[in-house]
This record gives sequence, C-alpha cells and structure tokens, in this order.
Amino acid sequence: MRTALACLMLVACATAPAPTPDEQLRGCWINRDAGASSMRWLPDRTRPDVLAGTRLVYRQAGPPVSTRFTLEPSDQGHSLCELDATGAAARCWRVARGEGGSLEGGRAFIDAHGDRLRISVVGDGPDRTLFQGQRDGCD
Repeated sequence: MRTALACLMLVACATAPAPTPDEQLRGCWINRDAGASSMRWLPDRTRPDVLAGTRLVYRQAGPPVSTRFTLEPSDQGHSLCELDATGAAARCWRVARGEGGSLEGGRAFIDAHGDRLRISVVGDGPDRTLFQGQRDGCD
C-alpha cells in the first residue's frame, strides 16, 4: 500500500515537459514601454512547421521599423533566423534548450513565462535583446 501511495505521489510531482520554442513563441506580443514594439509569430503559409515572425518598432514619426524572422526545426533542435529584405536568412542562431555547449556564433534564448516573452542572443558579439514584452491579442 505504501509503495502504491509513493508511486502516486511521485507521478503527481512529475513536471510536464518544457514547451518547445514554437509553442513558446506562437501568437502576438507587445511592449508598451518607451519606443513601443510588437512581435507576431504565426505559421508560415508555405511551410507549416516553420513560424514566421515580424517585429515592428514604432517611432515618434514615420512608419514602424519592420524586421522579419523565422523559427525553423532542424536536426539539432530549432534555429532562429533574421531575414533580409529579400526574405533570405541574413543571420541564424541555434535556439538554446538547456544543454551545454559553445556560444561561438551565438545562441538564441527564448524565455517565455506565462504572458511574458524575452528573446535574446548571446555569444555573437555583445548580448542583445531582440524582443521583450507581454502577450497580446492577434488582430
């Protein structure tokens, strides 16, 4: 009886697997701080296993500055790519998933907790935050 009870308690304490990067990113996000920005991650129209992302940085005057990204599955996990004006990958980073390894060439870190998201790149020059904000509705 005690063994069965211990097994039930162990199962109850087991944590759910961590969400995949695409599950963390999917949807719309906004940062309403000074220099407001938004980011939208939706399935790519031609490649359903790929998420297409668009970041808009709003300015005092003029149109927002737009940057496009993709999140693609690969043999080594996921890759986050920043796209150039033609839609080609200008720079890609492997998404870190808790494993060790070199930061050479940079690694993308996707931190999503509840309704908050932070995407940063480490090891590719100075650390930089690509986006930080809260979940928003997709209009």
